[in-house]
Amino acid sequence: MKTPAFLKKGDWVALVTPSGFIKDETPLLLAEQLLASWDLKTTRGKFVLEKNGYFSGTDEERLQDLQEALDNPKIKAIWAVRGGYGSMRILNKLNFDGFKKNPKWLIGFSDITALHNKLHLLGYKSLHAMMPVQLKNAEFNTKPINSLHYALFGESLENIVPASKNNKTGSAVGVLTGGNLSLLESLLGTPFYVNPKGKVLFLEEVGEPLYKVDRLITSLKLAGYFKNIKALVIGSFTESNSKPLKGYQALILEILKEYDFPVLFDIPAGHIDDNYTLILGEKVNVNVGEFVSCIRSV
Repeated sequence: MKTPAFLKKGDWVALVTPSGFIKDETPLLLAEQLLASWDLKTTRGKFVLEKNGYFSGTDEERLQDLQEALDNPKIKAIWAVRGGYGSMRILNKLNFDGFKKNPKWLIGFSDITALHNKLHLLGYKSLHAMMPVQLKNAEFNTKPINSLHYALFGESLENIVPASKNNKTGSAVGVLTGGNLSLLESLLGTPFYVNPKGKVLFLEEVGEPLYKVDRLITSLKLAGYFKNIKALVIGSFTESNSKPLKGYQALILEILKEYDFPVLFDIPAGHIDDNYTLILGEKVNVNVGEFVSCIRSV
């Protein structure tokens, strides 16, 4: 997988909203303050503050902002301000010719999974990471923010977590892929489906009751999604109020009980405050031990 150039001081970052709308300008202002503290320059999409139903502007407006960021050779990273829903509606209209000439980092998670899938299929790495709507009160010295800085500027990333009682021990090496469970299931059968065969699969979810998680996991299983993966890495599965969804770990293990790949729960990534950066497309080593587990770049 190809790695976009790591950032350096003076580089430009585009702030766009390819999915849902933001309620006010606060996330943009905080993102601009954070990036300025890293000596980076920012530009906003023209329609970044628009609202059209539950979208940030019309499909055409959201497409225009994202396309201009993809095409602009001075832009070195594109940061989605929030998720929600909407990326899928513009996926088949995006042109990546300019991006291929000047690759850049795509940053975001949740609904941005659809865009990550497209870049994965094109052979480029991208960042599953926090978004500006998660920034709070200009507190910029937090572990999730630091992990984003490390990824963008080419420093090493490692997630070490206490062993969960539900983990399935083992180790594996593979390219990291995945993202939001609902989006991955929705992309089955489309040109934007990523086959996880031989890869390390990451999943996270928010706001879905247990029976819907069951249905989503089962749908992927019936499609053969888990048949030949190297390892399964699970981030947060939360209720809409960010509380952990009760019973999801046991449910996932029960549905996937015939597989023998390692399973690592409780990676701090997803719809939680501690949303650490993962480099999708990166070759990673997953070690699930009895007392401590980790995922690190190879």
